[in-house]
Amino acid sequence: MRKGTICYLDQNSGFGIIKDENEQKIQFFLMELQEEIRLNDEISFEIELTARGLAATKIHLLALQN
Repeated sequence: MRKGTICYLDQNSGFGIIKDENEQKIQFFLMELQEEIRLNDEISFEIELTARGLAATKIHLLALQN
């Protein structure tokens, strides 16, 4: 699993962006979330090829932010 940080969320459009440990930005779709997340949350994830291109899946919160 890869690790990264939530750097963008758009509830209206249903997607967000993760910045991984290598500063690469990966999109994800809010319907993939199993947990509630916020900006700057640290997460683990996998990358899969979807109908819309590469996207983060199996997203899990690593630590709660204060």
